[in-house]
Amino acid sequence: MASGRRFRIHDNALRELRDAARRYEKERRGLGVDLVLAVNKATQKIVEAPERWPVTSGARRYVLPDLPFSIYYRVSEREILVVAVAHQRRRPGYWVHRR
Repeated sequence: MASGRRFRIHDNALRELRDAARRYEKERRGLGVDLVLAVNKATQKIVEAPERWPVTSGARRYVLPDLPFSIYYRVSEREILVVAVAHQRRRPGYWVHRR
């Protein structure tokens, strides 16, 4: 881990990713897998340089390049915490109070 911080995904963020992947897989076979792979690749980049992405609504935001999702995460001295895997056009800010 390049940053030396522990990496963790909030239970609700993990649930969001699983639910979105299932929905996408029903729409088109392989699309749910593409979402999971894109999130995995994004989290690797986040761990390598957690301060790279801008702060929005109290968390940093990584926008997935080819899918309408953003990864919101908080960085502390000890940890990188993904608080949401959020669709960009649905329920903005619902995750703000997660810890």
